[in-house]
Amino acid sequence: MGVPTGEVVARPMVARACGCLREFQHYAVDRYRAQRLAKFQKTRCEVCVAKLNDEQRQAAATVPKKGEAFKLLPEGAQYALTREADASWTGTLTANGQTVAADGDGPHGLTLALARAWLSANGITASEEAGEKPAASTPTAVSKHPAPKPPPPAAKPSLIATQKPKPE
Repeated sequence: MGVPTGEVVARPMVARACGCLREFQHYAVDRYRAQRLAKFQKTRCEVCVAKLNDEQRQAAATVPKKGEAFKLLPEGAQYALTREADASWTGTLTANGQTVAADGDGPHGLTLALARAWLSANGITASEEAGEKPAASTPTAVSKHPAPKPPPPAAKPSLIATQKPKPE
């Protein structure tokens, strides 16, 4: 169903899903006019779509990403997860004397939702990822020992060296 070509016979103002009135074009020959009009009325105008995208982008910038959300939690934070009879999950997160609760479809998403809810309740945003920690947490000690290095390629066993020759 493409946009028809030909003479435009009318341009009525029609309300979009967002409530804005926009011009809808009636063509002289348009066998899909009813479907085009229904789709036009179910969608938002370009201005409202741009506003929604900007709001979502700004909201996403303040929500910590998965790894950052867990790192921003204070030491001693405790999760309690329960699987319900209907296969859904409920849980609580307690940290610094404050408890938040949430429901979810699985334990992984639920733990992230709880972490984000606790951070939101305490006013901690993604801007603190740049090295700042919440006021209630204490800095973590850094290990003095470097991570072990992998063995050099020559020291790794190869499959060819361990195979026995086949007797002929």
